[in-house]
Amino acid sequence: MPAMTELGPVAWPPPPIRTERLVLREPEARDRAAVIELLASPEVGTYIGGPRQRDELERAMPRAPERRPGLFVVDLDGAMIGTITLDRREPESQGQVRPDGREAELGYLFLPEAWGHGYAGEACAAVLGWFAGALPGEQVTLRTQTANVRSMRLAAKLGFTEVERFEAYGAEQWLGVWSPSRAGDPRLNDYAEATRGSSGRPPRSEPRRR
Repeated sequence: MPAMTELGPVAWPPPPIRTERLVLREPEARDRAAVIELLASPEVGTYIGGPRQRDELERAMPRAPERRPGLFVVDLDGAMIGTITLDRREPESQGQVRPDGREAELGYLFLPEAWGHGYAGEACAAVLGWFAGALPGEQVTLRTQTANVRSMRLAAKLGFTEVERFEAYGAEQWLGVWSPSRAGDPRLNDYAEATRGSSGRPPRSEPRRR
């Protein structure tokens, strides 16, 4: 039986998830420089409160980036181009889908040079597929600013539907939900094909945000 993690009773880490162009895996020591670049990027920080100071990141980050359940590195040809996260929302978070307020939330950050190639959609779809297999029937939420046009477009492409809009952090926020129960949705079959073979058995479904 899978051990209990912050996400729930899931086996962690899973085998690397392979899509047509990408590998989703745990962080490794070789990813440290790319993680710092990601978090210090002004472009990446536009809708998430701004970039972090590079010297602060250099001091604070250990030799290897953090590993934890729900954190995937997106690898293209052996190099990290972004991260995808699945985390449990805090019960007091604004906007709820479950009565206990502990929904899983999808998050994603990609280096600017990786934008515009479809990598975010491909990787998020694979992670959603894995999650749907690991915790069948669970919905996944996504929050983003409505001003973030790229993220809003990606949410629609992945099949997230609007739950509500609200003001927070001085901007209008959008909350959407994704459900694996849409058995007739052809996108779910695409997700399954994208991850088939990553662990030698049919995947668990797949789909971050800002």
